[in-house]
Amino acid sequence: MITRSEVSKHTTKDSCWVIIKDCAYDVTDFLDLHPGGKHIILKYAGQDATDAFESFHSEDTLYKHIGSKQTIGPVTGAMPPTTVPTKPINQPGNASEKGSRLYSILNIGDFEVAASEVLPPKPFAFFKSGAEDERTATWNQKSWQSVRFRPRVLKPIGVVDTSTRLLGTEFSAPFFISPAGGGKLAHPTGEILMTKAAAKEGILQWVCNNAGCSQKQMTDARGPNQTLYWQIYAMTDLEITKREIKEAIASGYKGFTLTVDAIKVGKRERDMRLNIAESVVPGPGDDDEDFGLSGGISVTRPNVYSKFDWVSAVEWLRGITDLPIVIKGIQCWEDAALCMQHGVHPWLSNHGGRQLEGAPSALETLLEIRQYCPEVFDKCEVIVDGGITRGTDIVKALALGAKGVGLGRAFLFALVFGEPGVRRAIRILKQEVETTMALLGVSSIDQLNPSYVDSSGLLLAAAVTRAHL
Repeated sequence: MITRSEVSKHTTKDSCWVIIKDCAYDVTDFLDLHPGGKHIILKYAGQDATDAFESFHSEDTLYKHIGSKQTIGPVTGAMPPTTVPTKPINQPGNASEKGSRLYSILNIGDFEVAASEVLPPKPFAFFKSGAEDERTATWNQKSWQSVRFRPRVLKPIGVVDTSTRLLGTEFSAPFFISPAGGGKLAHPTGEILMTKAAAKEGILQWVCNNAGCSQKQMTDARGPNQTLYWQIYAMTDLEITKREIKEAIASGYKGFTLTVDAIKVGKRERDMRLNIAESVVPGPGDDDEDFGLSGGISVTRPNVYSKFDWVSAVEWLRGITDLPIVIKGIQCWEDAALCMQHGVHPWLSNHGGRQLEGAPSALETLLEIRQYCPEVFDKCEVIVDGGITRGTDIVKALALGAKGVGLGRAFLFALVFGEPGVRRAIRILKQEVETTMALLGVSSIDQLNPSYVDSSGLLLAAAVTRAHL
């Protein structure tokens, strides 16, 4: 046992100790490796960092990234009164107490407004932030709005069936909860509430590798016969990732996606500015010119493995599993064609506009594929995300050939209301999809095709949007 008083003496970058859940760790050698920047850790040097750690990280983070040499041991005694105060995370029900009532939420945009009313600035900035000037994040949404419908009338419509099959599993709707980290910033219980909501509504949750809840916690929260898919970030230590994949397989996960568009984290200035405002000032020996240019709450995962190419990545994955594999982060038709050639499925995504400013929207890539290599739609299941806020957006994507449509931010904002918020978001989208399909003259997903949409206005919309951004 070591005393808290002893821990409090180690407060510099040359000797930095922290306490997490009544155990002391020497994180000196980890300071420069921390993806959020060393200043975040130094803010809690010599102190109890449990609240700050648990507000974002899953319970198995220490197990995966901190070794026995860094573990000092259990602590005893009272902590000196110098602990950095942390902002309280909203408790269940606070969204309704402080801001909008759940029954007043009518669309996905309402959830964002409600979240902005109750979340502290840093969590909201994390959810909202895009790369640099956030023009790509804005264009993601506007691009879908540029597509118009071509409804067919006098088509007998009975019950509208929104169910679909994605990667071998049947779901009640063609949209799903996309992997997006930070659930505990919206609600202290975290992403397991998404798991429970998805189970009750019959939709897919694609579990986030960087969630605030562990893979096991989400697995244990599953409903009867619920199927989950797992997101892969290939860590620098590939053995860690291999172990995660094998654990997911053993737990019954039925599909995987390798995220490939984040070998470096995009420059998310909305987040970085708040990080600077709340950080400790540069210390002796720190370079003022570089202070604040890295880190922030958006940069919270360890460095990813950056040496994969198409052949080595697919061979490595196929050496672990023969379950369906999706490559997330496809942004041109040529890479979609490579997915087809390598027997994997393309996920069209620019990471919600959070990585490369100026990247194409998923809609633009979807149309490229239809123009240059339409055979991809016959041999692969194409998935899209980015800027989806309405059931109409989902139907447009399906009509153009997508098999599944992911939403990330939408469900994080809804999570502010807990599980009921996530379930309401799902129901809102389902109702919008059903209404859109009926008004188009179709009663099942398989009846949708490109004849129901007109994307000719995309180029004009792009020009107008860029002129105003």
